[in-house]
Amino acid sequence: MLIRILKNSFLKRPKAVLLVFLSISMGAAVATAFLGISGEMSHKMALELRSYGANILVEPAASEGGGFLREADLPKIKTVFWKYNITGFTPYLFGIVKISAGGREERGVVSGTWFTKQLEVPGEEPSVQGVKGIAPWWEVKGGWPAGPDEAVVGATLAKRLGVGVGRELDATAHGRTRRFKVVGVVTTGGFEEEQLFAPLVTVQELLSLPGKVSRVQVSALTVPMDEFGKKNPSLMSKEEFEKWYCTAYVTSVAKNVEEVMAGSRAKPVWQIASAEGSLLTKLNSLMIFLTLLALGASATAVSTSLMASMAERGREIALMKAMGADRIQISAIFIGETSIISLAGGIAGYLLGGQLAELISRLVFNSHIVSPLWLFPTALLSAFVVALTGSVAPLRRALLIEPVQVLKG
Repeated sequence: MLIRILKNSFLKRPKAVLLVFLSISMGAAVATAFLGISGEMSHKMALELRSYGANILVEPAASEGGGFLREADLPKIKTVFWKYNITGFTPYLFGIVKISAGGREERGVVSGTWFTKQLEVPGEEPSVQGVKGIAPWWEVKGGWPAGPDEAVVGATLAKRLGVGVGRELDATAHGRTRRFKVVGVVTTGGFEEEQLFAPLVTVQELLSLPGKVSRVQVSALTVPMDEFGKKNPSLMSKEEFEKWYCTAYVTSVAKNVEEVMAGSRAKPVWQIASAEGSLLTKLNSLMIFLTLLALGASATAVSTSLMASMAERGREIALMKAMGADRIQISAIFIGETSIISLAGGIAGYLLGGQLAELISRLVFNSHIVSPLWLFPTALLSAFVVALTGSVAPLRRALLIEPVQVLKG
């Protein structure tokens, strides 16, 4: 009997059913699209933020290694638990040298580093590491060093020495002198403009520090920090530590790196990590808010459509009550109608939302996105929530109908 009533209801009111179906479908589609691109947007924004500098700094532990780290340990960074979250790293070796060029001479800082180094790690895919990857905001007039005797000079230092691209300068330390050809002048707006940058192996030879580095900058994709992520790992229980270690907090990724770098101390660069976490949290909150707003608008549309439908079906509801239908039976009929429409609307919304997410991703991020499977049950759940929320007021109105008043006109 219930199935026949539902069938007749759909056949006699196709326009009302279609309107409710469209309202539910649009709500589910927008929710699916927003939730689908939220992960993509967070990932893209995290990658974009990585261009603003490394968020982990690895330095020698105070009492170990003679104040230096070992270059031989650097490949191990790409073998840690969160190795796929580490987008790049580069070492630095600092030293005070006497720099002379064109009759001018002064003491300054030489920094040995990797510019673009092909890193081979057994069992892992080859990767390119270096300052060019983790500091893309550096403005280099000229080019990057390609040979052992080529260097990049900070803009301020280059101005004082009167050197430019194509000129030569000498760096002297510990009685050794090395001549460099300037292939680039770098502008960063920071302390780098006061330094001379050369290949790491060359600076190690100049400073008589083979295989040594002063610090390592690591750039890693991380999740926003919360109160749990800020807890001291040494005070955690075993279960808490496992949860913390297996979550990509900047602190847990730093712990990973510290474990493989002998005699090191890895710490987050909080100025960058905090700003990234705050921005990503706000973006995620915005997407959730827009999703709830879309579902609320759809529920309002459904409620309006059903209220109009209930006004037309007043005599039908009154007649059912006069024939003995109770509140449960009346509710079962209308909830059954709404559930069937919401099921169809949820499926349509998922398919439409996937296309909408693909369109937004292509137009905004210039990338391709595939809707994850978990969005399908999410779309169905959204459709049911919209349908049931929109049905509350109309159903309440239907249950308050008095058969005597309605049938007497």
